[in-house]
Amino acid sequence: MAGAEDGTGGAPREDGRLASTSDAATPLIEHLRGGGASALSKYQAMFVGSRSLGALVAYEAVVALLGPVPGGLGLALRKTLLPLVLGGAGRNLLVARNVTFRCPGRIRVGDNVTLDEGAVLDAKGSGPDAGVRLGSHVLIGRNSILSGTDASIELGDFVSMGPNCYLRTGSFIRIGSNVSIGPYTAVIAGEHAFDDPHTPVLMQARLSKGITVGDGAWLGVRSTILDGVTVGRDAVVGAGSLVRDDVPEGAVVVGVPARVVRYRGDAAAGAARAAEAADGERKEGR
Repeated sequence: MAGAEDGTGGAPREDGRLASTSDAATPLIEHLRGGGASALSKYQAMFVGSRSLGALVAYEAVVALLGPVPGGLGLALRKTLLPLVLGGAGRNLLVARNVTFRCPGRIRVGDNVTLDEGAVLDAKGSGPDAGVRLGSHVLIGRNSILSGTDASIELGDFVSMGPNCYLRTGSFIRIGSNVSIGPYTAVIAGEHAFDDPHTPVLMQARLSKGITVGDGAWLGVRSTILDGVTVGRDAVVGAGSLVRDDVPEGAVVVGVPARVVRYRGDAAAGAARAAEAADGERKEGR
């Protein structure tokens, strides 16, 4: 199923706006709205990721039927059979009940990945970079959602994501290794244009610049990361913070909007030296 064409592809343009043939709708949404498309075609585009009959049968047999199976039997069956429909799967895959896979051929996971109950991995679309890719030793908490449309979501190794998190992008989200993501965190790499007051926001262009989170970062509970932000390596985002600007490496940020309150370790020493240098320049200019 990997790389299968469903006829609904699209890609971000250089200005960050998602390509569309009419209003703000992506090609996938236009296909779903289309009166000429059958219900089966829409289902395959949204969930299966391929118009192939074989892919549809495999999806129904492995994903739809095995998803609700409880207990150890369900865990064993999903561990054995899900790799047959995923784009790639490492060893020791552990998938709890009622995990949703959309377009599984575009989903790749490493070794020792755990997906808790109710998690959603959504890789819909057919753009060349569309997909969800998880490294090794990754935990996705209960009811957390990773969703992209003609976009990529990439997590490195040793990433722990708490329950009820939401990652959404129209371009990309890249999260490094050894990253901790607290419960109810939102990483939203996309928005609507809203400049035209005479057109509903829903019908205006979709914008997405992407989000990057560096290795070793910690996103605290209920934090929100907005489109275009880079969170630096080893940075800490405090609980409940709203991040709309880049976070420097090793910085600790808190608040709405988030602001730097201190630096960690070597980053703190570097920040102190930079502050001293800036102070010296100001004094020399007097």
